[in-house]
Amino acid sequence: MTPETMTPKARAANPAARRRRRLGPATDRPVGRRADITGKLTVAVLVLAVWEFSVRLWLPDYLPTPSGVAGAAWPTLTSSAFSTALGETLGGVLLGLLIGCVAGTGLGLAVGRVAWLRHLTSPYVSGLYAMPMLAIVPMATIWLGYSGETRLAVIALSAFLPCVVSTGDGARNVPLQLSELARMLRLSRPRVVVDVTLPATLPFVVAGVQVAVGRALVGAVAVEFLASLPGLGTFILTNARSFDQDAAFVAVLVLAVLGIAARTGTEAALRRLAPWHLHVNR
Repeated sequence: MTPETMTPKARAANPAARRRRRLGPATDRPVGRRADITGKLTVAVLVLAVWEFSVRLWLPDYLPTPSGVAGAAWPTLTSSAFSTALGETLGGVLLGLLIGCVAGTGLGLAVGRVAWLRHLTSPYVSGLYAMPMLAIVPMATIWLGYSGETRLAVIALSAFLPCVVSTGDGARNVPLQLSELARMLRLSRPRVVVDVTLPATLPFVVAGVQVAVGRALVGAVAVEFLASLPGLGTFILTNARSFDQDAAFVAVLVLAVLGIAARTGTEAALRRLAPWHLHVNR
């Protein structure tokens, strides 16, 4: 008797049928970890092979190739010019993220819980969030000069806005059951914020920080491009104009690694600080 011809009672008593029903159709089963890694590595190898042979056969010789980038990686990463540029960019990004994320999270909590403040600030926050940060770089250089303050201001604003928007959405959508429970327990306003609002909003805070990191890196490199400030942006621009494309691409890859590392770190922080969220949304 096949599982399709079984009666509902017999199917319920059959271990294989129960296991099949629990796992769902074969097309819905999750891909194994080994198969997932193999698939990703295969795609990466194919992309690198197509890139390498395309440049060698049809494209100009000065374009970067995977083999050229690999050969330039160690000399570039160990050079004093790259170390100085990396330190300038990282220092500005970390300080700007600290200022922007702390201020944005605080304002987002207030905006999400106070209706009149949300109505007053919503048009301005939405407008600034939709505006490309590159648009303010020329004006920022006039206001603050061609200095690190310009980079810091652009980074802080780039990080501030996504934190306000994401944290505000989370604070506004705190589950009603939690709010009613806090009211029944007669918790004070500070206790409500610390014990109810913050834990419920934490996933939104982390999501805002994830967006803020990417925007901060883009803002930092853009300011360094346009204002000729020392940093990875100027390092990439100088090497690209000197036709040292491989060294420039090494710096681009470093920026990508920084973004991936920041996202991985924020996800790890979420798993540690709010494991219940991951369990509920698994």
